[in-house]
Amino acid sequence: MKNRLLFGLLILIAITSMAQSSKVKVSYNDKAIGLDIKSQKNIIAKEYIFPNRIHEIYLDTISNYMTLKLRKLSKNGKILSTTGDILVFDLNNKQVKWDKKVDFSQGNIHQYGTIITQYVGNKLINLNNNTGEHNWDIKNDLYYVDPIKKIGIGYQYKGLAGNIHTLEAINLTNGNALWEKELNRTFGWNKIIKLNDSTLLIASSGLHSINLNNGSGWDYTTVTGKKDYTETIAKNITGVTLGILTGTYVTSSGPNVVRDVVSNIIIDSSTIYVASKESISNIYKHNGEIAWTNPLPEDATSKSSIFIKDSLLYMVNYGYAYWGNKKIDFGVPFIMGVNKNTGEQIFYNTISEKNEPISDFKTHHDTLVISFKNKLSTYSLRDGSEINSKIFDTDNLGELKYFIGNHIYIKDNNNSFSQLITLDSTNYFIQTSNRKALMLDLNLTITKQFDFDDLYYSYGTINKCLLLAKDDQTIILDETNQEMARLDLSYNSVIVGNTFYDFKDNSLFVVNLDDLFGAKPNP
Repeated sequence: MKNRLLFGLLILIAITSMAQSSKVKVSYNDKAIGLDIKSQKNIIAKEYIFPNRIHEIYLDTISNYMTLKLRKLSKNGKILSTTGDILVFDLNNKQVKWDKKVDFSQGNIHQYGTIITQYVGNKLINLNNNTGEHNWDIKNDLYYVDPIKKIGIGYQYKGLAGNIHTLEAINLTNGNALWEKELNRTFGWNKIIKLNDSTLLIASSGLHSINLNNGSGWDYTTVTGKKDYTETIAKNITGVTLGILTGTYVTSSGPNVVRDVVSNIIIDSSTIYVASKESISNIYKHNGEIAWTNPLPEDATSKSSIFIKDSLLYMVNYGYAYWGNKKIDFGVPFIMGVNKNTGEQIFYNTISEKNEPISDFKTHHDTLVISFKNKLSTYSLRDGSEINSKIFDTDNLGELKYFIGNHIYIKDNNNSFSQLITLDSTNYFIQTSNRKALMLDLNLTITKQFDFDDLYYSYGTINKCLLLAKDDQTIILDETNQEMARLDLSYNSVIVGNTFYDFKDNSLFVVNLDDLFGAKPNP
């Protein structure tokens, strides 16, 4: 009997040991991925081919391990499989360290530096980066992770009767709790800003300064959403009723809460500016006390943006908010100007109907230009009065979307690239839903149209050279804005030093460009 037990134990140990080592095979080869324009030589990538489609990658630059999520797509390319694999691949030794089956419907996997976490139900599990083994688990939903300090903060899960607003800091090396703090999340977190190495500024039902090490800090409380939104309930019930009749409907399973009724945050040397559903305020940065506050119309305020120009703080109220992830009409579009030092209101102007939210805005000298889906309007930044307004034919042009900034480039007949907006600094440039870019004069008249297929998107630099993307191709420009290389790599590439890491289908591509830049490779 003892021999049988010993034999069974040995079998169990052998199975466990086999589970820790991966049997996934990865093939690799060299592949031409682009062209060096000057030498007309091919740029070669190292291609690693995995058994299934790559969905996401994460590079740990310290260990040179690549973590990959493998998930299949449906035949129409629109639906992700709920199951898949996660594996850690050693780029130095060209082998899989470990792999693990994952049910993504139960929870996702995230990585922060060398820390890998997996959500399963209401549990957060920490996985060993080298072996994939289970290190520890807690009942916590992380909202923020500092990979250097190895501290995560999130909310404790205590069941339906528990306090859902207890924020907890976790030591991610062992799963132990470091401190607790009550922080209301009724309307979700809107923004996280790292003020210094140890202090966070969190926008959630107000502003909160939190020391990562001990949880200390100040709180400024305000309203950034709305509960029990009866109009939204009515719309949803109507949708369900109609769906029952047609046989196709989707309902929201989330709480009846409207969120994101808040502005961006402006931080200067001593104070913080923010607008919420109930007020626009200036807060002292060191203690959270109110320098000044100005009440806002209760039923008009929505998601908004604030900006400073000269002595005024301006607020553009969009006229929409979010219910879950759905954008809904909420509030009324308006513009407002207050004295940035005192909060005194200089002007307030309602600029559109409730069902006509703002798409985007920009400033031009003393003029504010605002886009709606079918209209452009200009306003004075001195008193908020309307200067001009024009309706556009959206059937042909598409709906007006966003003003174009300095990240969009165009190539001229001499094969030189330049920013689209530099073609004429006196014109406005805006993109539409029909993949067009419109150039308009100061009277809002269209002077030229561009097709998006002729434009390029600037997404970063490498070795001080500009990177432009178009479809799944990257173009590298030299210091004179001339094309120096062309690569079949997307703007989603991970770039470390002079090396690109990109993926497509089952393949991971690693492209080192030391030769292109004349750099000496590391020994």
